[in-house]
Amino acid sequence: MRSLVKLALVCLYVLVCSSCHRNNIPWDKFASAPGAYSITMPAPVKTVDKKGLSIFGKNTPTHIAYWEPSSFTIDKFKRFEVSYTDVPPAIPRDSLSIAMILDSAMLIRRRDFTDKEPLIQNIELNGYPGRAFFYDGGGNTLLNVKVCFANDRLYEFMVESKKNYATNNEVSTFFNSFVSIRQ
Repeated sequence: MRSLVKLALVCLYVLVCSSCHRNNIPWDKFASAPGAYSITMPAPVKTVDKKGLSIFGKNTPTHIAYWEPSSFTIDKFKRFEVSYTDVPPAIPRDSLSIAMILDSAMLIRRRDFTDKEPLIQNIELNGYPGRAFFYDGGGNTLLNVKVCFANDRLYEFMVESKKNYATNNEVSTFFNSFVSIRQ
């Protein structure tokens, strides 16, 4: 009986250690030819196309690339996501219109996560105008959300992580690696 208990404890230890060691997730450059961008994020990346409500109306196509850890691993990250929506040609591209697009996009993203009003900041994401907010939901989740306008597309980025983990290096790598490629 003791040997069976020892074997079970060893198996449990190996399972827990392998799950915890998963924090060394592989990173790779992901490039979207149709989206005309590249970004470095955890691998493997999954993609999905959805139609839904956006600042450009109902049934707007949105193209999403994301990474989530396996359900059997313990990881400090819950999700990395980048998505883009083509801006309709009828929308002006002057600085005031771009600012309104960014502000509207941030309000929609904020409502995805909370009714509270986190501080929305004006940013530049690798030379492109944008907005950002950081949200601490009070639970175990932190959200870092950014949007930017680049080459007639609205790009949205989100990192969902767990509290009490050092995540600055990975989050910075993700956001700072974004490159919009002119077509």
